[in-house]
Amino acid sequence: MVDCFVSREHIPGAVYMNIFEAEHNDNFPRNLPKAKTIEEKARAAGINKDTHVVVYSDSAFCGFFIGGRGWWTLKLFSHTQVSVLDGGLAKWKSCEYPLTNAVVPTKTGNFTSKWDGVLYRSYEDVLGNVKSNKFQLVDCRPAAAFNGEEGCLGHIKGAKNIQLGLVINQDKLELKSTDELKEVFSKAGVDVKKPMVCHCVSGLASCTVTIAAMLCGSKNIAIYHGGYSEWKNRSPDLLVK
Repeated sequence: MVDCFVSREHIPGAVYMNIFEAEHNDNFPRNLPKAKTIEEKARAAGINKDTHVVVYSDSAFCGFFIGGRGWWTLKLFSHTQVSVLDGGLAKWKSCEYPLTNAVVPTKTGNFTSKWDGVLYRSYEDVLGNVKSNKFQLVDCRPAAAFNGEEGCLGHIKGAKNIQLGLVINQDKLELKSTDELKEVFSKAGVDVKKPMVCHCVSGLASCTVTIAAMLCGSKNIAIYHGGYSEWKNRSPDLLVK
């Protein structure tokens, strides 16, 4: 069990892992760690090559805001056995399950970091798609940002909007059911059976919407890491309201 959010209280047996130790900049305000960094962090957390890692956090949207990013990060560096705890620490607390402040001693793991870009798309990939329309582009920011309000310049031409909150059942503190998720994608005009790329501001909210799509059967899906942050700097003329 890996806690990706700084919290004094945590699930017994969990270890903390910082997934944001990277070189951040204007295009990538929440950049990905280098392969060497993620390997060191994972090994320090006791993760082995064959460890099934369950990621959680106490962040917004029932822990998925950062928990989903933890899932994506480990996937990108070739760790296949990764899950996200549905509901994160918020759900755990609501069920009155045990919590602790104790730090668990760990034995250094043998995690090996190797880049796997199957779930990653670049600015160039999305730019080419503006003309080719080879995949559906899903913008996971709030509707106001998508529509060019609140100081935002709008969205990438052709994108559909599915904000993170739409895939979360806030009352139950968990992801919506598969049937409910399928309805969310359908209402947004997104076909989960066709190629899809999700993005947000800098690669957090889009991770959980990607997970939701995969639960609905999506096979050809990835995340545009730079998202709105990179796009507004490099192609502001290709943003529409």
